Amino acid sequence: MSSSQQPRRRFVIGLFLIAAVVQVLYRPAQCSSLIKYLSTEYNLSNIYSIIERNQIANTTIHLRSVTVFAPHNEAFLKITKQDNDDEYLPCYHITNVPMKLEQLGKSVFSELDGNPPIWITKKSPEEIYVNQAKVVYSLANYEHNNTFGKPQVLHVIDQVLQPLRMKKNSPQNVYNPNAWEFMQNAEYLDLDSYHTNTFLQRVQNLDKKGVFSNQGGHTFFIPVDEVANYPKVKPEKIDVKVIDAHIVPDNVLFLGPTNEDEQFKTLAFTDMLKVFSSLSKAAEGDKTKYYVSSDTVVGDDVHPTGAVVAEIVKANIPVRNGVVHLISRPLMIVDNNVKQFIESYKDREDSALHRFYEEIMNSGGDFLEKLTAMPNVTLFAPSNAAFNDQSIQSYLLNRTYIRSLLDLHIVNRRLSIDDIVAESIDTVQTEVPRKDLFFNVVTNGKNRTLTLEGGGVNATVVQANLAATNGIIHIIDHVLGIPSSTVDRKLATDPTLNETNYLGQVSSLNDQLGDVQKRFTYFVPRDLAWRRLATDNPSVYKKLFMPEYSQVARAILERHLIIADKAFTMDDFRKEANNNNNLSVRLPVVRDVSMYVKIKDSVEGYSIEWRDEWIHVHRSDVRCTNGIIHVIDKVLIDQNDIDGSGAIATKSISALVLVMAQCLVFYYFN
Repeated sequence: MSSSQQPRRRFVIGLFLIAAVVQVLYRPAQCSSLIKYLSTEYNLSNIYSIIERNQIANTTIHLRSVTVFAPHNEAFLKITKQDNDDEYLPCYHITNVPMKLEQLGKSVFSELDGNPPIWITKKSPEEIYVNQAKVVYSLANYEHNNTFGKPQVLHVIDQVLQPLRMKKNSPQNVYNPNAWEFMQNAEYLDLDSYHTNTFLQRVQNLDKKGVFSNQGGHTFFIPVDEVANYPKVKPEKIDVKVIDAHIVPDNVLFLGPTNEDEQFKTLAFTDMLKVFSSLSKAAEGDKTKYYVSSDTVVGDDVHPTGAVVAEIVKANIPVRNGVVHLISRPLMIVDNNVKQFIESYKDREDSALHRFYEEIMNSGGDFLEKLTAMPNVTLFAPSNAAFNDQSIQSYLLNRTYIRSLLDLHIVNRRLSIDDIVAESIDTVQTEVPRKDLFFNVVTNGKNRTLTLEGGGVNATVVQANLAATNGIIHIIDHVLGIPSSTVDRKLATDPTLNETNYLGQVSSLNDQLGDVQKRFTYFVPRDLAWRRLATDNPSVYKKLFMPEYSQVARAILERHLIIADKAFTMDDFRKEANNNNNLSVRLPVVRDVSMYVKIKDSVEGYSIEWRDEWIHVHRSDVRCTNGIIHVIDKVLIDQNDIDGSGAIATKSISALVLVMAQCLVFYYFN
């Protein structure tokens, strides 16, 4: 072997040795039993310890075929240790049939007394949940026979499985109850001191025991008797349909694997009444809280449309026929008006609308009385996070200003997202004169998201269709009317201004629109205006969106843009027109400093006249931190813009051809 090949050979042998060492380090017990693997794998020492201390689990794993769902050590750091962990946890993580991931069905029976099931959720071949815990796919399917030749399988999971437990010193044992037996025996179960007597009584009185005893796998939301700071509901309002709305049939929904805001049909979903349930979560202080929402999309005389939200106060309780979540109040029951709904957040400091309530009271409180007086109202209520935005804190000091802005969040009619979609509503008048809200519904698969713009601020509905006796509440993520974006950011985030934003980006016009030292007034064509241009003159539209015409596009956009020492509202232009006896107003735009338009003000809003055509101002006075945008329905363009550019383009190409020809002549004849 040549001396030059020897170093290469040593290098290859070294790589194989490193790979072998890594294999041994990460799979140290391939040639040993499963219990030996647990005992030698450092990150599984906690589950090994509790199995070793539990005689039944220890004997089972030594003698029988098993599958072990093994939480890693980090999982144990996330739970509060309880005195009876050694009694409940070891056997609940073991089942007596060896199963690889692909062999798992909807559930497996654990070795805990009564053999309560462990529920399996498969979101994909590599994303599998065991109750609430996610399987660590790269550490699953470890197989080996024990010393008696029995096959065994181990899967590492990221959370400790929590079975249903009895109260300490309980006089009665309850083994593997279904949801009905769970409610019947709640006083003997360890439920963090929650009681479910009221709901149980209504289920008994209305003879609904059967829906909680059904075999299979279902989800049960069971209201507890009372939770601090949550209003109580009159028991008689819990009728047969309300009880059905607390059950999601044929779906076992643990919080971890369930998609947030995905809607599931409840047992109350029928031909005449349609009620969905969905799960959501929110950060409140240093905690994450989980919620369930019942959304009645088709109601009746007793059950109005809209959503009712309850906090999940104790989650993921496995029972024989599914999973139970204890919730703070009954679903589907609407018994508060909008004012009472807002007031219910006053003592819940980390709740979604606590800051909104505080700002209402700080500005006088009459806003709540106005809501009460309205028989049908839609309220867009900013969340805590919206009011905590640092960019708006200086505005919040002006109580008079805030009071005027609150009316921008009210619409004098009941509007659910379904209403907005069904009626194709894109604009609606608020309680502030001449200030509209502009809607856009984005659909992604089964999910629909409502975005809106009001007073120059884009907001997204983060919790929709909350029902009150006199209206609907939507929780939004920004306070309307308080500008927090520069002109360039407004263009980038408004879903109806995509095409103007794109042309501004490729032509570099947008680069200057973030300058907070300048004041911009921008007449921005909305996407509809560009679609009209595409219909009226498709060749012109096509050229403007070609890269080689980017500077032409910039020149056209500059006709829409004013840069001055102040930004101009439409009322500013109207007043100037009045001073000129309603004649034309000069707009000192960047491209044509002597461009003139006329201004018209009517009940439909403002319009401007340019080149003998009246153009509707779709949205006026959209305020930004460094200017004002007016959204218009037509692009300010004429044929000369393109004809001139076409000539320029032709001349440029001709010049290029001429130069190339000269080069060729020089090459061949010299």
